[in-house]
Amino acid sequence: MKAILQKVPVFTDSSFAVQEFRSAHFTAPWHFHPEFELVLVMRGTGKRFVGDHICDFSQGDLVLLGPNIPHWYRCDAAHYERDAGLVAESVVVQFTAEFLGERFFGVPEALQVRKLLDKSVLGIAITGATRDRVAEMMLRIRQISGMEKLLHLLQLLHQISIGAGDLHTLSNQGATGTHMRDSERINKIYEYVMQHFTQPISLDDISGILNMCPSTFCRYFRKHTRKNFTHFLNEIRIGHACKMLIEGDVSITEICFMSGYNNIAYFNRQFKAMKQMTPKAFKQAYNNR
Repeated sequence: MKAILQKVPVFTDSSFAVQEFRSAHFTAPWHFHPEFELVLVMRGTGKRFVGDHICDFSQGDLVLLGPNIPHWYRCDAAHYERDAGLVAESVVVQFTAEFLGERFFGVPEALQVRKLLDKSVLGIAITGATRDRVAEMMLRIRQISGMEKLLHLLQLLHQISIGAGDLHTLSNQGATGTHMRDSERINKIYEYVMQHFTQPISLDDISGILNMCPSTFCRYFRKHTRKNFTHFLNEIRIGHACKMLIEGDVSITEICFMSGYNNIAYFNRQFKAMKQMTPKAFKQAYNNR
């Protein structure tokens, strides 16, 4: 699966794209495009990658992505294998910076939206009451057309821009998707890790995918993701452990080994370093919500 420069479809009756996706899982790989993009997940669970940010996504997840920031929604394979009837669904709105003319977002009345769009180059997660309002508007925009549809998008962007505390920047780096070869390489690494993180992964294993020696690979990965590979692997494993702590009655020791660790003390240290609490405290905190 290669990273792609995604081509957003052009519609003769609209200056921006509104699309619905429904399949067994989200099929777009690690990719980027020059358009802004709003993504509302209607069904599905998994990992969301935006630039150098990784977290879980589920129904209701809403993100605004700026131009050329690489991203990838990877559904939980095991979840879908357990129930063949499950599908992933999303509503996506895509538009260019100039879809209303080069100067539109430069007028004083659009200042708040302009700031939002500038900030979106790092990706923005939209939560709380703002997410609820915007999600309803995204469902509505699928059903209208013409000037009403255009005004609806502007009102949608306005609602996000005044969300203040409900907006959370995701990535720590700017757009990195403009280099196709690098995106393809990073995608190979991500795909391999997502398929094998429950097993031992050595630097020799992962560097061999790109035909690099371990030291060269470590420098390359840090340059393009702003983190070392061990930290990235721990993020994936601890994220998986959190999901298991929340969803099931499996013991912490079993979760340790099922998340790719072979030492409970090391697992506990890594978990506490990332979550600022022990696995047991994390589970208790979630159950007491």
